[in-house]
Amino acid sequence: MSKSTTNEPVIIIGGGLAGLYSAYLLQQRNIPYLLLEAKPQLGGRIEAAHDTHNSAISFDLGPTWIFDHQPKIQQLISLLCLPVFAQYTQGDVLYQAAQTLKPQQIAGAGEMHLLRLTGGMYSLIKALYEQLNPASILTEHHVVKLHKQQNTWHITANHNGKIKQFSAKQLIAALPPRMITQHLTPDLWADQTLINRLTAVPTWMAGQAKFIATFEHAFWRDKNLSGQCFSRVGPLVEVHDASASHNGHPALFGFIGVPYSTRSTVSTEQLKQACIEQLAYFYGDEVYAATGYFIKDWAADPYVANENDKTGPSQHPEFNYSGLSSQLANLNIHFVGSEFAQQEAGYLEGAINASDTAINALKV
Repeated sequence: MSKSTTNEPVIIIGGGLAGLYSAYLLQQRNIPYLLLEAKPQLGGRIEAAHDTHNSAISFDLGPTWIFDHQPKIQQLISLLCLPVFAQYTQGDVLYQAAQTLKPQQIAGAGEMHLLRLTGGMYSLIKALYEQLNPASILTEHHVVKLHKQQNTWHITANHNGKIKQFSAKQLIAALPPRMITQHLTPDLWADQTLINRLTAVPTWMAGQAKFIATFEHAFWRDKNLSGQCFSRVGPLVEVHDASASHNGHPALFGFIGVPYSTRSTVSTEQLKQACIEQLAYFYGDEVYAATGYFIKDWAADPYVANENDKTGPSQHPEFNYSGLSSQLANLNIHFVGSEFAQQEAGYLEGAINASDTAINALKV
């Protein structure tokens, strides 16, 4: 294996929303940076299932909604000129309490006050990337070692079998806390208190799995159904209209409520078929005419979930900064994963909040 070395003032590890937005802020301030992303694609937990007929249209395998009370993410999508629409909620809700022949139909889904990005949430990732210098973004660079000597960070990354060395004065870790402990060798640079704090914070939604079915026509809307379903049977426990625009690119998505310890014992195709059968229970045989079926099991993604995330209860993340300010300042490391945000942790808004805080504190 060959080696190469690159020096940068600031290195960002992680190419999800927090990492890309941090790069965007640095570029606006004319601060040189290099972003390293382990996966072949950018986006982190913003991942897309692409329309079979139009690759510009995508459906959300990760975060789907922007909430009314989240101003910064709304400001960003407005700045990037990304169109939005309201989550479709017109019509009735279906409910499955037990193994019955027909689901219960409940009048009126009600207002959810949720915003969606036209064409899918991945349009945000593409729009941010288009603002950046592509030479400063390296995908398929998995950081395998991180350590600090004197005032310099030394980063070792594996790029398709080729070991590459990078160094920087300051480091931005755009990963969830547990992924920092999993991949960034904190035993070489952090004290035990910091390691324990990182390990304690669950990765938001890491234990979840999502199922998407795409269609030529939103037939459920013809039946005065909102696309919302709830089930106490499963495998899907909650379903929503996932169409990629207000009146186009029809789709349904559902959260798979079966624990990872159970769903990991069956094949993806078996799980997919069980989801299809359940949607058919709710909506009839038109479900079998889907243009595509997709599953993303986040618990099986090694860059999102560790063993604790797979088996632990779903909890809202809250990172405890108490007593760490001196250590973090001496290290010149900044945490910008959404779980590190002081407000809206775990959400897209949290990623923006954490990045804003970190870039404002950067010593450049």
